[in-house]
Amino acid sequence: MMIDERDGADVTPATDWLLGPVSREEFLRDHQGRRHLLLRRRSPGHYRELFSLARLDELLSGSGLHSGAVRVVRDGHADGGAAGLEDLYARYRDGSTLIMPSVHERWPPLRELCRRLAGEFSAECRVNAYLTPPRSRGFGVHRDSHDVFVLQVAGTKRWRIHEDARHEFDLCEGDLLYLPRGLPHEAASAQGASLHLSVGVHPLTWADVLLAGCEAAVSADPGCQEPLPIGFARTSGGRAATRERIRELTARLMTVLTPERLADDAVDMALLAEGDRLGGHLLDLTGLAGLDAGTAVRLRPGLRWESRRDAGTLVLAFHGKRLSLPARHEAAVLRMADGEPFTAAGLPGEDGLALVRRLVEEGFLTLATSG
Repeated sequence: MMIDERDGADVTPATDWLLGPVSREEFLRDHQGRRHLLLRRRSPGHYRELFSLARLDELLSGSGLHSGAVRVVRDGHADGGAAGLEDLYARYRDGSTLIMPSVHERWPPLRELCRRLAGEFSAECRVNAYLTPPRSRGFGVHRDSHDVFVLQVAGTKRWRIHEDARHEFDLCEGDLLYLPRGLPHEAASAQGASLHLSVGVHPLTWADVLLAGCEAAVSADPGCQEPLPIGFARTSGGRAATRERIRELTARLMTVLTPERLADDAVDMALLAEGDRLGGHLLDLTGLAGLDAGTAVRLRPGLRWESRRDAGTLVLAFHGKRLSLPARHEAAVLRMADGEPFTAAGLPGEDGLALVRRLVEEGFLTLATSG
């Protein structure tokens, strides 16, 4: 049973900024998973703090072109790997679109946007950057298997959407386009170069949760690791014995795969999709040797976590893991939840120092002086 939930991240929803002036409620009611949304902002600098042509130039020229760092596409066809930066730009000059996948992993403002959107949607979010030269296109008509927010950072792109009727329009700098999954679309640049960000929302599916739960349960059950009997497929008796053994194993697994357990798994997977918050953790680990009952610590800023009671223990779920603690520490954990600095000496209950040391080591707490 979940007993507490805290979110140390910014309380302002990312969708308020992303979709404004359309409200989050209006978007969920009228567009999400149903039909496209076009926001014309007439605000060329709207995404300047988030990303820019200059930022992409810096990433291209300053970080090397390792395998997968940049994809090259022209008229719907992959253009092969570039031999170097000059070769990459030669293909761009010749009409190829440059795609930088997962650019959020290389630029902190985009990474933070993904974290906040992941928290709102309970889904993994990724950002790709698309740079298309003048009068060119990357992909032909295609469908995405996930929802996409298109942020036009620079230039203009002509979009064609094949919904109930065909829609054709220009997406200008500062505009936003939302495309629900499965909606056919294509786009081409106009007279100038175009740079847009594609923010993909990749939700968990019921299959994801059920398969992960089954895999974990099967891996933990020694009986499932036993080999089937030699020659079982040769006789009707062998097949009957196999059916009976499968019946026993599946019945045993169903005692583990409860709705409560699978729902907790789903929450943990959603929390993991938001990414970790481990800035300064190396400093924390280095400082553990000098940590005592008077050392000021605090809940890690921005950490998404949950605490649950499970069979007489207290379980902390964060960073994609579950940490089991004695139930007597519940009051101490709740004391930590406000995010204010505290010391082990000021915690209720016993073994405060041992608890603090373990939670710092695991990344749940951080030294108040870190960073």
